[in-house]
Amino acid sequence: MNENGYRELERLVGALKGLRCWYVSCGGAAGPTFQLALGEKVSRHAPLKNAAHSEEYRRFEGEASLLVWCSWRLDGPDRPLTSSDDAPQQIVQELSRLVGAAVASVCLAPPGWDLTLAFSTGLVLRIFCDHVPGEPSFDGNWELWGRDATAFVGPGAHCALQPRTAPEGAGAGGDRAAAAQL
Repeated sequence: MNENGYRELERLVGALKGLRCWYVSCGGAAGPTFQLALGEKVSRHAPLKNAAHSEEYRRFEGEASLLVWCSWRLDGPDRPLTSSDDAPQQIVQELSRLVGAAVASVCLAPPGWDLTLAFSTGLVLRIFCDHVPGEPSFDGNWELWGRDATAFVGPGAHCALQPRTAPEGAGAGGDRAAAAQL
């Protein structure tokens, strides 16, 4: 990634600061993969049909949407709480603690683009980009859909930044994120 791309990725990630998490999509068939809805609620182009989600989430998504495909861990102030290697019910229970918390700080670590989000409640989400070139189990590590741009991170040092192309009024998530919300 060139210097301009790195600055754009930092800008996109930095825009998460101050945004409050209002929904966590996790559990079920998605396994440890999850998505955070952050910031303002934006009307979806077409409501989700999955009744496992709240009516609010089926109609709205966040102005920013973080979708995590790789390994991760959620830490509390004094101990790890859950991770991508935990039991599904524990993952759902602990990730739900992010609802209502605002992103206090972000840290992006090249060359693999590990991401750390610290929240106003003392929780810290650590995203470990473990999908690398060769034969990864998935072709990406995490995605961040913002108002004006999208970052597709992984595998390895790969990062693609694109202008947001979701239809008018579709919100931040776009097609791939919606597919993950089965």
